[in-house]
Amino acid sequence: MFIKGIKRNYLRVLEDESIPDHEKIDALLMKLGGQFLVSKDDRVYIFKDGDAEAKFDAKHARAYHFKDYVIKDMNKLFHDFNAD
Repeated sequence: MFIKGIKRNYLRVLEDESIPDHEKIDALLMKLGGQFLVSKDDRVYIFKDGDAEAKFDAKHARAYHFKDYVIKDMNKLFHDFNAD
């Protein structure tokens, strides 16, 4: 996954006023990794792509307005995933 794609999706979610602030991190996770999602019980998202597996607890995520940190977190989370 490329940083440009993460930034583009981050901004789309940020600007979407239909998404409440407390759900923005969840919306970004679904935009970036929806095709890899295997579980999201209690806002703990588990993504899998072949042998690569990633887990993200959205309840304890950084505040969405910390753009640089959120983008770094998403890049690290999906680094080994192959988006089409």
